[in-house]
Amino acid sequence: MRGIYTILSISFALIASPLRAEPLYNKPVYNPETKSYFELYAPDPVGLLKGDQVQSIKWTVAAKMARARTHKGVRGRLAVVKTRQVHEFLRDTFQPNAAAWIGLRYWCKFKKLQWVTGEIYPTTAYAAWGQIWNEGAIYPGQKDTAGAICGFSVSDPGDHAGVHYWSIKQGFHWNANGRDKYWSAMFIEYPTGKP
Repeated sequence: MRGIYTILSISFALIASPLRAEPLYNKPVYNPETKSYFELYAPDPVGLLKGDQVQSIKWTVAAKMARARTHKGVRGRLAVVKTRQVHEFLRDTFQPNAAAWIGLRYWCKFKKLQWVTGEIYPTTAYAAWGQIWNEGAIYPGQKDTAGAICGFSVSDPGDHAGVHYWSIKQGFHWNANGRDKYWSAMFIEYPTGKP
């Protein structure tokens, strides 16, 4: 009897686990901490699930696409990830198999990170950076190596590098490694204020 109870307990724990076996694309899920819905959006989710070569988009296009989407009457934005809980919610809920944009970008000329909400990212804030998030490692508190993120032409104040998550298999960390990067997915947040 004890063995059956153990098996049932393990089976229930696996069913109740938030970890998914495969990515969850294009389905908004509510996060009670932020009172927002989050969605791992991809224009071609079937292709991503199959591992096919799919169309990729740059950060500025992803930001426009996020603003054009709505859920429960609320306009989307690229996701703002300010806490470990939100980071873990995105990882555990969506299990992305491809790199995905978030709502943070690095302004090349000013050497500042900024959320899509307009807030400047403080160096003391929660961060999910990979061990070395760019080849030059120029933020936070490290030296600039001739514009390693943005290239050598950083005189244009509009030059920026978008921040993205690597896939689960690649460690699910933030990265910003170039102005003209293209990825196939994005995390969108719909700040509804309620479920």
